[in-house]
Amino acid sequence: MSLRVGLVALAALVLGACGPSRINLSIKSPVGTNMGRPLYMLVRQVDPKQYANEAYSEVASRVGSPDETVLQTSVIYPGTIQRFQVKAPKDGSVAVSFLFTAPDGNWQLLLSPPLSRSVDVELATSRILRESISQEDAKEEAPAAPEGKAPEAKAPEGMKMPELPNPLGGKK
Repeated sequence: MSLRVGLVALAALVLGACGPSRINLSIKSPVGTNMGRPLYMLVRQVDPKQYANEAYSEVASRVGSPDETVLQTSVIYPGTIQRFQVKAPKDGSVAVSFLFTAPDGNWQLLLSPPLSRSVDVELATSRILRESISQEDAKEEAPAAPEGKAPEAKAPEGMKMPELPNPLGGKK
C-alpha cells in the first residue's frame, strides 16, 4: 500500500513540475477600449521565432479559420473584466493577441515557459496597457533573500556618525 502512495505522490510531483494544466486570464477592458467596440482575443500556441515575425493580418485570419495552434477565441467587451481558463499546451510558448480595430502599439503578448498559472491584462484604447503574472507565480519565481544580517553602517575613519533623534522618543 505504501508503494502505491509513493508512486501517486511521485506522479503528482512530476506532473506538477511540468507547469499548469490551465492558464487563468483576467482581461480588464475600460469603456473606451477599441473605441467602445467589442474586439477579439486569440490565444494560441506559438514558436517564439514565428511569433516575432507574424503580421497582424496573419494572426487575425486565424479567428475565422482556426488551426491546431488556436487554444481559444473570445470576444472582449469594453467596460468589462472578463475571466477565461485556457488549456495550457504541454510545451511551448503561448501568444495572447488582441485584435483592435486600429492597433496602436503592443497588441499581443508572449507567455514563455514556465507558463504562469494566472495572467492579468489591462487594455487601453488601441493597445495592451500592462500585463502581470499572479503573485503566487511571482513568489515561486522570486529568488530567496540571503540569510544573515545586513552589514552595520560605519562612518569613514576620522568622521563621527551624526546623532539622529529617535522618532519613537526616549534614548537610543
